[in-house]
Amino acid sequence: MARQLPVAPEPNRLLKVWRRVLERRLRTRLRGKVAVEIHDNTHTMLTFQRQRALWRLRLHHMFLAAPDDVLQALASFVRKGDADASALLDKYIERNRIFIRRLSPAQMRKRLRLSPVGRYHDLARIYERLNERYFQSRIDAAITYGPAPRVSGPRKSIKMGSYSADSKVIRIHPALDQPLVPRYFVEWIVFHEMLHHVYRARRGDDGRRCIHPPELMEHEKRFHDYQRAVAWERENLDLLLCARAEQP
Repeated sequence: MARQLPVAPEPNRLLKVWRRVLERRLRTRLRGKVAVEIHDNTHTMLTFQRQRALWRLRLHHMFLAAPDDVLQALASFVRKGDADASALLDKYIERNRIFIRRLSPAQMRKRLRLSPVGRYHDLARIYERLNERYFQSRIDAAITYGPAPRVSGPRKSIKMGSYSADSKVIRIHPALDQPLVPRYFVEWIVFHEMLHHVYRARRGDDGRRCIHPPELMEHEKRFHDYQRAVAWERENLDLLLCARAEQP
């Protein structure tokens, strides 16, 4: 008598099931709504953002089967930046490095859509000139305008740039691609992100992750229009917060 064998779940379906389980486990610890995105980055294992009553977390797939003490540490780190929780997470990541897939930055960049040329500011040209002027063209990275995050209501903060150590890609917020934003200000933001290529994040004396070490902040002051750029940001931050930038 013929008998049909059970069909194994597809990998994508299985991932969705594990992700939903992880969201439920974190929901009880964060005491709020949780949305989890799973990735396989090689450097940044976890990032998080609070959007009103919703916690958005991007986690490496090693966290899918994390034990209860690790998830409790993750919740404590997300909610209040607990140093002990951060140290426990570091140990967990170190023990599970075997699960971190190694891709070259070039391989990772092939997966990305890079759009460095805006309507008003050409990031590729700005990057090349800064690289030549300040770094003897030794910085090996790519640059692009990032996607414009969707926001509802007035924006209270804006992340004008970021640097990914995984892919060696600098992303600039498209709100900077406006005619009223001076070129020297965009140059300053790009210069700052290029410094993240030189000065990597590390653990401070208090055990917390430090993404802006003192030497980076000191080096940043060498930018030729540093004082003017800082002053412009102080006087015009509302312009960037209220911007509804188009995608380049």
